[in-house]
Amino acid sequence: MTSQPQRVWYVAYGSNVNEQRFLRYLLGDSDHVGARDATPPRRSKWTTAPLQLRFAGESQRWGGGVCFVDPDPLATAYVRAWDITAQQFEDVFAQENRRAIGEPFHWPTVMHSATTIGTSWYAQILPVQLPSIADDQPALTFTWTTRFPLNAPAPAYRDTITSGLADHPDLSPVHIADYLNASIEAEHP
Repeated sequence: MTSQPQRVWYVAYGSNVNEQRFLRYLLGDSDHVGARDATPPRRSKWTTAPLQLRFAGESQRWGGGVCFVDPDPLATAYVRAWDITAQQFEDVFAQENRRAIGEPFHWPTVMHSATTIGTSWYAQILPVQLPSIADDQPALTFTWTTRFPLNAPAPAYRDTITSGLADHPDLSPVHIADYLNASIEAEHP
């Protein structure tokens, strides 16, 4: 597949595992312009990905650190894969990176290798292997290009992620707390 796909799996790992939070990027609100196509995701699937979750930086919106991921075949991140259009993925990426809505990607590159677009916090798009989702739809996420100092999240940010992870059918509140605490305490490689 070399041209723009019709649909992609947006692999969310931080506050966007929370459905209410994620839908703001599609529908828009006082803080988000929304996507060109506000159609809700076709579906979502909970799975794991070979990613190391980290909290780092200092968020102007939330205070405290925010989530990033590093590819790591030995790590396991709980992710929510959202089935959205390729155009919607471009628009979510744009909003997370303070870019103009409607800027297209060079999809042949984005789908097959880590690609950096711009200089914002979440400027690196990563293809993600999701063996538990067996279809030809590409799975993509975005994360940092610059390593920021580790920093615990503010309570409101952590609560947003916790609330999203609570929708996972196999995660108990204790498991969620342990998972997030381990990510906060993780050291950079």
